Amino acid sequence: MRKWSLPFSHIKMDSRMHKIIVSLFFVIIAFNISLFARNIDINTIVKNSIGKSKYLFIFLHRTDCGYCESMQTFTLDDDPIKELIKKDFVFLHINISEDDVVKYKNFSGNGRNFAKYVGYNIYPSSLFLNSENEIIYATPGYQDKDQFLVTLKYVDSGAYKKMDYQAFKKKMDLTKKP
Repeated sequence: MRKWSLPFSHIKMDSRMHKIIVSLFFVIIAFNISLFARNIDINTIVKNSIGKSKYLFIFLHRTDCGYCESMQTFTLDDDPIKELIKKDFVFLHINISEDDVVKYKNFSGNGRNFAKYVGYNIYPSSLFLNSENEIIYATPGYQDKDQFLVTLKYVDSGAYKKMDYQAFKKKMDLTKKP
């Protein structure tokens, strides 16, 4: 009967060699993780979107969040919403479950800490920033496509400067009726 063994099992390692191999393994893992992390500089993105006369729309979400996945699938992938976002907004998604580095004003850290920093650590959340890098409007939680279309129009039209969201929504509802 043949005796099975692992490859290289015949090589004897002393404790120093073992420590080197384990350390090398962790360095390789850390390097691979850093390759996939994005460096998200919101300050630069806002500066670049000023010339385009667009607002920055940040979608905060988590990997293991059913409401986040539903909003991505049923709201953000809706054709009229995709067209309006493409036309009038710069879109940025931040998955707080990933190891991205986010920079915003004087803040630098991961997505989860960014969400806490801006006060929207409920997922999903939609943040809208103006050319001064200020959050002008934000909606925590899931929105269906009809609700979110009103939100996009509220920001894009500049109505957020003149009236609150509920008054705008009521005005939109009145203009729909014959």
